[in-house]
Amino acid sequence: MKSSLFLLAAQFDGRMLLSLDEVCDAIGIQKQTAYNRMSAGTFPIPMRKEGRNLVGDIRDVSDYLDEQRAAARANYQRMKRALATA
Repeated sequence: MKSSLFLLAAQFDGRMLLSLDEVCDAIGIQKQTAYNRMSAGTFPIPMRKEGRNLVGDIRDVSDYLDEQRAAARANYQRMKRALATA
């Protein structure tokens, strides 16, 4: 089970859809950075329009955070092994 999904659900009162502001808060970036990345096609969370608002699915945010954690742990392990053999 996704470890960050439970934390996000608690933080955002169990809602499935998060506003762009909430997505940015959850992944730790500024809103303007999100707009820049969306324009460049590099924003990591699929967003869609709901009326005038951009929203993202909490599960996509959770997947992104879990992937980032896994990548960070793998990088840490590589660095740790490299230092041990140096």
